[in-house]
Amino acid sequence: MKNGAGSVFSENAERIVTDSVFQKKDPARRSIFLDGEYAFSMSPETFRLFPIEINQKLTVKQIEIILSHEEFEKAKTLVLQYLSVRMRSEHEILLYLKKKGLSEISIRRTIAYCKEFGYINDREYAATFTRDMLRLNRYGIQKIRFQLVKRGISKDIIDDILENQITEAEQYQIALGLAQKKADLIRDKNRPKEKLYSYLRQRGFKYSIIQRVLKEVL
Repeated sequence: MKNGAGSVFSENAERIVTDSVFQKKDPARRSIFLDGEYAFSMSPETFRLFPIEINQKLTVKQIEIILSHEEFEKAKTLVLQYLSVRMRSEHEILLYLKKKGLSEISIRRTIAYCKEFGYINDREYAATFTRDMLRLNRYGIQKIRFQLVKRGISKDIIDDILENQITEAEQYQIALGLAQKKADLIRDKNRPKEKLYSYLRQRGFKYSIIQRVLKEVL
């Protein structure tokens, strides 16, 4: 194992805490020195859990546990900042933490923590995402499904949300409104039916909806 200064020590060795000082750039954090050398830093949360003292002896295992918890605290901070912008799915958070180079243990602990305190809820996320895609972006059910799958939402949740939150009548009215506006722009051009069909398919509407809309608009 390596300490913060890069030196290597055996699994059976003990290190002595020789100093514990608050950092200048971040006064809430402590710099821990072992055997006269800087070893690692600790957040207030980690220090409350592991209140080490000067002259205390630490084994390699104890140091590993402290560092593991410190990484967990870092992961929690990153995720809460990430979630402050908007809701995220579990899959999005998993990919985000992996990109940050965190260990699998820290990632699992952080996701479990977020679920326990309600920071991650894929069903709630899917419901909110669907409402926004439907009413703000005015997309069809197939595009909404594709986007939910892309974000790692399970098939059971997707099927339940789309079945109970989107009606055929609502999809028809949205598609009809979009097609009417689009038709005004392409009325004097060639192949308006094909262009309207392609436009509505790209927005994710089902074939049956598109056929009804085309009959109404054209």
